[in-house]
Amino acid sequence: MNHQSSTGTGRSAQTAPTAPVTRTQRIRQTPRGVVATLTAAVVYGMFPLYWAVLSSVPSMNVMLYRIVTAAIVMTLFMLATRRWGRFVRSVRVMWATPKVFWMAVAAAVLVTIDWVVYIQLVAVGRTSEASAANFLLPLINMLLALMLLRERTTPLGVASMLIALTGAALYVIDTGAFPGLAMLMTFSYSGYCLIKRFVPLDPFESLTFETGVLAPFAAVALVAQPRLGVPAGEPWWVWALLAGCGVLTVIPLVLTSYGVKHAAFLLLSFTQYITPTIQLILGITVLGEQVPAHRFISFSVIWLALAVYTFDLVRAHFARPKLG
Repeated sequence: MNHQSSTGTGRSAQTAPTAPVTRTQRIRQTPRGVVATLTAAVVYGMFPLYWAVLSSVPSMNVMLYRIVTAAIVMTLFMLATRRWGRFVRSVRVMWATPKVFWMAVAAAVLVTIDWVVYIQLVAVGRTSEASAANFLLPLINMLLALMLLRERTTPLGVASMLIALTGAALYVIDTGAFPGLAMLMTFSYSGYCLIKRFVPLDPFESLTFETGVLAPFAAVALVAQPRLGVPAGEPWWVWALLAGCGVLTVIPLVLTSYGVKHAAFLLLSFTQYITPTIQLILGITVLGEQVPAHRFISFSVIWLALAVYTFDLVRAHFARPKLG
């Protein structure tokens, strides 16, 4: 989660850019931009440790706390950075166009599905499955762009999708079961990324709206439960971690939003590997998940597909004419 470059919910949502490079689009990479981008990817990769510690709390309730606390943090952030007035104006513009407004609401629902499914997968010891699905995310985004947006791709792009399909098929054959929850997580986030193309909000405004529109319902759902949805006997630090969910959500968003303006395209493409790789390593070495060695055959095929996809994006980037 999650989602990374789209709105900061945990995972990369890049698709092959088609517009020509202009002077305003070119990015001058800075050391701070590199650090921010890599730090965001690492923070997203470390998310499973946080959710694993909260495994005693029902996954749905963890997600409710994440919505409420993120809404509070984002409201304070927008006020502190004097973005609140602009945010209110943006929401009013959306409200005047009901189709756009309800698309934004639908995006909030989809990202919520992504959050709760990911937290559930970590809680039941299936982080490696979530990691495999996250590796497929850029390719699924490209598939949706081809099918729904009528975008075009290159032969290498088609090859990457076919390789990914092979890897997914090998995974199903190896495990004997379709990874339904993991794919629900991935497709919900891909749908979220797709909708966000039509919602005129920046990353900070997006998270403020998405958590804000759901926060009242989440708060009511928590208040309606005994002990605000936290099982009896939980220590104080569980409450502290639940309260910290909002900060955990916002920090990588701020880092990513800074990084995309101060880091090179090549680095952004490379981060597509970092987050799910960290998640996979943590699942095996720290969370104690048992992943048979032969299952890495299907993982390797999926990694190959992502490598081909990234190579195609980088090749297209350097093939564009540069101005000045």
